[in-house]
Amino acid sequence: MFFNRKKPKQEVEIKLFDSVCHLDFPVFDKERDSIIERMPKIGIEGILIAGVTQDKWRFIRQLAALKKRVYSAVGLHPSYLAQHTKKNIRDLELAVAVKPLWAIGEIGLDYYESKVDRKAQIDLFSAQIQIAKSAKLPVVLHVRKAHEDVLIYLKALDFQEGGIVHAFNGSLQQAQRYMDMGFKLSFGGAMTYPNAVKLRKLVTELPLDAMVLETNSPDMKPANSRKAYNTPFQIFDIFNEVCKLREESASEIAQVTCRNSKQILRIES
Repeated sequence: MFFNRKKPKQEVEIKLFDSVCHLDFPVFDKERDSIIERMPKIGIEGILIAGVTQDKWRFIRQLAALKKRVYSAVGLHPSYLAQHTKKNIRDLELAVAVKPLWAIGEIGLDYYESKVDRKAQIDLFSAQIQIAKSAKLPVVLHVRKAHEDVLIYLKALDFQEGGIVHAFNGSLQQAQRYMDMGFKLSFGGAMTYPNAVKLRKLVTELPLDAMVLETNSPDMKPANSRKAYNTPFQIFDIFNEVCKLREESASEIAQVTCRNSKQILRIES
C-alpha cells in the first residue's frame, strides 16, 4: 500500500521595515538596546528613526552608527516650532554634510491647531526642503490638514528627491500627486481602527508599490495594543491589518513594502 504523503508547507519568512519611529524618545531608555537586539530575531529588517528637534540629532546618528538595521533622519518638526531657532537651519546644513544620513525629517506643515503660526511653519519647511534638495536627500513629511500647501511648495521648490509621507491621511487624488513626485505613502496604527473608514479604504485603493508601513513609536498605537506606548514590534499588527484589507499574499505585501522603504531611503540590501 502506498501513501501519498504531502510535504508540510514551509512558513514564509516575513521581514518588515518600520519606516518612521522615534526610538530616541526617553520612554525607550530602559529597553532601547533590547528592542534593537531583538528586531532581526522576529523579522524586523530595519527602522528609520526620524528626528524632531535639533538636540536629538546626535543621539539618533550615534544609534545608526552603532546599531545594525537602524537608520537615521534629522529634521525640525513643525509641531515643535517654539523649540526651533534660526541657528537650527544652519545646524541642519552642517548635519547633512556628514554621511551617512538617509533622510531629512520629520518636516512639514501641521495646521491641526487653528492658532498655529502658518507663515513660520512654511518658512521652516521651505528652508528644509531647499537643504534636502541641495543634499539630494529624500524627506519624511509630517502633514496634518495641510496637504494642499505641502504639495504646492514641493512643486514650487521643484523638489525631486521624493520621500515618505508619514501617517498619510489625505485623499486618493492627493496620494496620486505625491506618488507623481516620487513619494511613498506610509500607514501606521491609525488605519487599524474599524472607524478609520477613509484610511482603510485608501489602503485597498493604492498600488502596493506606493505603500510603506510605520509604527511612529511611541505614538499612534494600533487598535489591539495593550501596552502604554507603541514600539517597533507593533509593525506586525499594522502589517496584519493591511493583509486583511488587500488581496495580495502576506509574503508579497511584506516583500514589497519592505523593498519600498529601502528603495526610497536608498538603502542597499
